[in-house]
Amino acid sequence: MRQGFFALLTADPLRGALRPVEARLLEEARGEALFLVPYPLRDLAEAWRLAYRSLGLRRGRVLYLRRREEAFDPEIAQAVAASPLVLLAAEGLPEFLDLIRGSLLLQALLEVHRQGGGVVALGEAAGLLGEAAFYSLEGEVKAALGLALLRGLVFLPRVEERGRFLALSRLVADNPDLVGLGLLENTALRLLKGLGEVWMGGVTLVDAGGAEYTGRGVKGLKVDVLTAGERFSLPAL
Repeated sequence: MRQGFFALLTADPLRGALRPVEARLLEEARGEALFLVPYPLRDLAEAWRLAYRSLGLRRGRVLYLRRREEAFDPEIAQAVAASPLVLLAAEGLPEFLDLIRGSLLLQALLEVHRQGGGVVALGEAAGLLGEAAFYSLEGEVKAALGLALLRGLVFLPRVEERGRFLALSRLVADNPDLVGLGLLENTALRLLKGLGEVWMGGVTLVDAGGAEYTGRGVKGLKVDVLTAGERFSLPAL
């Protein structure tokens, strides 16, 4: 049985920056994928589905959610669990978290992984998979409880933008049992059991064991900067 995985792609599929990775994921899934998005992204997800045809998508479906009740629908959850590759996207992260947190749909995503499939978060949705999810509010980076599909980890896309690395550092300094991963734009990261692999782009790994948040900054951080081809150990997934 193939080993299940999670992946994070911090690029718009329409721009083509991560095409080799997307083609590889579709090949592994034998050309079958499901796009799971909130209702406002339905048209964009349809455009992604059409773009992926040139990369090997043979059977693609867009599933969009309007209400929280749909996340508890057994038929919808079954459709997600049966897909070998689920591509997750969102806008308005706090609203999307409220939509699916604690639902059958969340359990279905775990089932995809358990059965050897892949759960891929696109763009800002990469920040949803860990124990905390970052979002922008009035120009500041805030954090809310994430989906916790990946225990012991927190993710922050676009970490290179002003203030975002500091936000990630503060969070892990206040929660030293967490490991922070900041992802640059146009990055592809795959996570298997106990192992992370940077396929494209760059990842900043932040370990705050022994660090402290002083109120103005963070002291004692361990920071590793990783690029394409590098692997690193992770907490057990």
